[in-house]
Amino acid sequence: MEYSSATWSSQAPAPEKSCELYIRDYPHRSIAIVSSSHALILRYTTSTSEAIANGSLTSVAASARPRGNNGEALVSKCMVEFAPVSKHLLQDYRRLTHRPIYGTLGLIAVSGEVFISVITHATRAATLRPGETVERIGGVAFYCLSSADYDDVVPLESLESEYSDAASVQSGPYGQGLSRREVAMEHPCHDLRNLLSNGTFYYSTDFDLTNRVQDRPINSNSFEIDNFDDGFLWNSFMISPLVKFRSRLMPQERAALDSSRILTSAIRGFCKTMTIPLSSSPIKNVKTGMPSFMTLISRLSCRRAGTRFNSRGIDDDGHVANFVETETTFWSPAGVLFSYAQVRGSVPVFWEQAADLIPGRQKITVTRSPDGTQPAFNKHFEELEQSYGAVHVINLLSETKPGEVELSTLYHNGIRHCPLSRPGPDGSWDRALLRETNYDFHAETKGPAGYEAARDIRRYIEDSTDGFAYFLAEETSDPREDQDGSGHARMIVVLQQEGVFRTNCLDCLDRTNLIQTMISQMAVEAFLGHRGEFAASDFLDEAFQFMGRQW
Repeated sequence: MEYSSATWSSQAPAPEKSCELYIRDYPHRSIAIVSSSHALILRYTTSTSEAIANGSLTSVAASARPRGNNGEALVSKCMVEFAPVSKHLLQDYRRLTHRPIYGTLGLIAVSGEVFISVITHATRAATLRPGETVERIGGVAFYCLSSADYDDVVPLESLESEYSDAASVQSGPYGQGLSRREVAMEHPCHDLRNLLSNGTFYYSTDFDLTNRVQDRPINSNSFEIDNFDDGFLWNSFMISPLVKFRSRLMPQERAALDSSRILTSAIRGFCKTMTIPLSSSPIKNVKTGMPSFMTLISRLSCRRAGTRFNSRGIDDDGHVANFVETETTFWSPAGVLFSYAQVRGSVPVFWEQAADLIPGRQKITVTRSPDGTQPAFNKHFEELEQSYGAVHVINLLSETKPGEVELSTLYHNGIRHCPLSRPGPDGSWDRALLRETNYDFHAETKGPAGYEAARDIRRYIEDSTDGFAYFLAEETSDPREDQDGSGHARMIVVLQQEGVFRTNCLDCLDRTNLIQTMISQMAVEAFLGHRGEFAASDFLDEAFQFMGRQW
């Protein structure tokens, strides 16, 4: 079988998706993000009564701000203006960098100063279907709005490229003199810049990447910022001041701002597309020569993020550590779009694990009683039910290791007392909105068959797989005609996914990865089987071996 990983590692976003960055020093320091048609201008201010046309005052919150004489935290303010590009608008501005930028991640106040973050480097990561692409963030920069003190403070690893940009800018370049002196201080946003540039953050200017296919408009590649899922929007804290500014614009101005793609939404996780040539596609009735795309998108929740041992279990709001929504999509030029989502997350009870002991022997400590845990437990599953429908828990913990046995016992107790696990109207437990399967992964796979033995889990979950179904949309000809008399193709929703598998092991890593790969394969098998494409088993085995290596 021939297929390729469509990573486009050297391909930058299309030029029409880029912006330019300008700065003005006098009479007030201002930075402008300029698209092909509009400019978003930001200026730090200490005034609370200042007003300008097409602009408004917005607050920039911070995790640590100096406090005033009355002990109250000081709040930074920025003037924000959005207007069509004109010579008059930018007559006092100069280019801050000659490299393109790809929108802003927002504003942040650090060490008493206000910074704007922009994406400086990005590469294509995935294509769900034509017109819906995902870019991986490779580099970001933070420019200070409130002071020129950090203009020369450039990260050492990017000193050469930054200086070449600055040296080509006339009239007092940003970062002037970097080659002639050592950097005197570390940039206040250095750690944040490194985090956002580490290759685990993704964005799209074509569609809402924070929501799965089923939860966004199927016939429009535009997106409403108001509909972003805050649980997966990692720059929510930074972008919120600009979203508030957007909410005060007139409808036509708001639409123009959205179209400019200046405001960027970032998820954290993983995105990758496998390109399937026509000769290998499981759907053969294709008249075009275009390939098909199978894409994997994993969205890590920002609600209870943390490192492996420092973030475990649940909090009082019902958010769990290591919560990830993974979506598998398949698009065919035959006019077919398939999507299947599943989730993983830490065992939803209050527990901790020491991080400083010998690997494999970290002690598990439960920190709250079952009665004290139940309210948060119920919140967690009620939110899952509202988002996905029925929930089938797959618990892969050991039935012999004491710590994992304790967690499994508490997990089962929570499910038994959760209102969602009650039988359906007909008294059948099969119709409960919350079900569980306990599957000791290591015990089941320790024989000579190894991990292949894990396929036996299919018989325990196939009823839920069939009941949950999957999302499917198909292209059809709109009876309305375009002006040239041709029909207008549009997508219609044929089927929706009505439930979700929630898989966990202890770390939600290797064991969970393998089982989730199997579940995705079961869903794709069902989709192709319903279409009569039964000869696709070889494709599925090879495709999911490939995808499993990416997980």
